[in-house]
Amino acid sequence: MKRLFTLQTLLLAMLVAACNGDFDQRVDVARVIGEGAESTATTVNPAGGVFVRGTVSLGGAVRFAQVTLRPVRTDGSMELDDTKALGSTTTFDNGIYQAVVRDPSYRGPIVVEVRGQNVSGVVSDGGNPATFTTQKFHIMSAGHVLYSVLPMFDGYSVSSVDVTPLTTCAVTRGEFYGGVSAGMFGIMSQNVAQFFGLSALRGRVPVDLAASGSFGKDWNYAYVLAALGQVARNVGVANVWDFYLGMSRDCRDDGLFNGSIGLVPNTGIAMPDLGAANILRDALFDDYLAPGNIDRLRAPDNTSIAAGSDLDNLITSLTPVRNINGFTYTYDFVLRLPGTLRIAPGQEYATRIFAVEYYGGIALETYGDSGGPGFVDYQFVSSSPANVSVTAFGRIVVPLGATPGTYTVTVNIAPAVAQTFVNGVVSSHIITVIVP
Repeated sequence: MKRLFTLQTLLLAMLVAACNGDFDQRVDVARVIGEGAESTATTVNPAGGVFVRGTVSLGGAVRFAQVTLRPVRTDGSMELDDTKALGSTTTFDNGIYQAVVRDPSYRGPIVVEVRGQNVSGVVSDGGNPATFTTQKFHIMSAGHVLYSVLPMFDGYSVSSVDVTPLTTCAVTRGEFYGGVSAGMFGIMSQNVAQFFGLSALRGRVPVDLAASGSFGKDWNYAYVLAALGQVARNVGVANVWDFYLGMSRDCRDDGLFNGSIGLVPNTGIAMPDLGAANILRDALFDDYLAPGNIDRLRAPDNTSIAAGSDLDNLITSLTPVRNINGFTYTYDFVLRLPGTLRIAPGQEYATRIFAVEYYGGIALETYGDSGGPGFVDYQFVSSSPANVSVTAFGRIVVPLGATPGTYTVTVNIAPAVAQTFVNGVVSSHIITVIVP
C-alpha cells in the first residue's frame, strides 16, 4: 500500500507540474532534476522562447559546432530535411548550446544533432583529453556528427539534453533496432552506459579533462572518454572525431561495438572491437594514467589509485570481455495513459504511453513508448473499428463519417516476445473515446 501511495503521489505531482512547465523533465529525465544548471552554468533567458539546452562534450568542450533540432517521423525515423528542422544554433566556446523551438506545438522526441560547420572562417573543434598537451583541440568537419535525444518534447523548455560520443552511439544503436523513441533511447542509453562501466548517460556531463572551458562533474564519464581517445591514439587515428564517427557507424551497422564496419572512417586503420578484454582497461590504466604521460591533465596516475574508489571500480569493469546485449531492464509503472479523449471525425490522437522504471522521488527511466519503436508491445483493441481505429505506433484515428458516440480502446501492454532487453508486468487499460 505504501508503494502504491508513493506512485500515485508521484503521478499527481507530475500532473500538477504539467501546469508550470516541469512535466517533460520530470517524466523523461532520469536522475537529472537539479543538475541542469550545474551542467550549463549560465543563465537562461526566459524571454527567448521555448528552448532545448545542454552541453556538448568529448571530455572537453565542443566549440562553435552547428546544432540542429530534428523532429522524429511517425515511423520512428529521424527527419533529415533541414527545412523541417525544429530549431538551430551553434555551441559556445564552452560547449553549451541553447536552441529555440520554432514550432512549440510539436509533440514527441527531438533529436539533437551536432555537426562541424567550418564555414566563413568559423572552425568547429572539440577538446580531446587524450591529447591535452600535444593537440588539445581536434577539428570537427561537416561529416563528423554527434547525437542525443530529448525523449519527449511537451511544449516546455528543457535543459540537460547533453551530447557526447556515447549518447551518439545510443541513438545510432537505436536506429539499428528500429528508430527513435523515448523507450528506445532510454534502453540504449542505459545499454551504452553499462557497457562502458557507467551508471547513466542522460543528465551527466563529463569533467573537462582537456581543460578546454567546458562544464561537467562526472569523473568516470570523463575517464571513459579519455580511454576512448587513447585507444584512437594507440591505433594511429590522428583525429579523434574520425574514431567517434566510426563508433557511431559501428552501432548503426549491427548494434555492437565490434568493429564490423572494417575501417575507421577517413583512415585506412582497422576499427577495433571495443568489447574485447583489456582494450579499454589498458588504454586507461597503462597509457592515459601512466606517470610519464604528458597528455594527462591531473592526478591520480596509475600508482596512486585508491582501492575500491570509483576510478578503481571503473578500471575493473573495463577489463573483461563485455557484451552490450547482456543487460535487461524492468519497467514497473505506466505513465501518460489517457483516460478520456474527445476526437472529432477526421482527426487523430497520437498516444505516448510510457513504460518506466521508477527509481524513487521524481527519477524515472523510460523503456517503452507507444508512439515509437521499442521492446514493449502496445496492443490497441477498439470496441468499434469502423468508428475508432488505431494505426501504427498508437495513433487513435476517427475517420470522416464516424457515428457520434462513446467508444472504448483497450490497451494491452507487455514486453515484446523474442527479446531480452525488457521485463515487466502485463497490464490492460481502457481509454474512452468520445466522438462528437
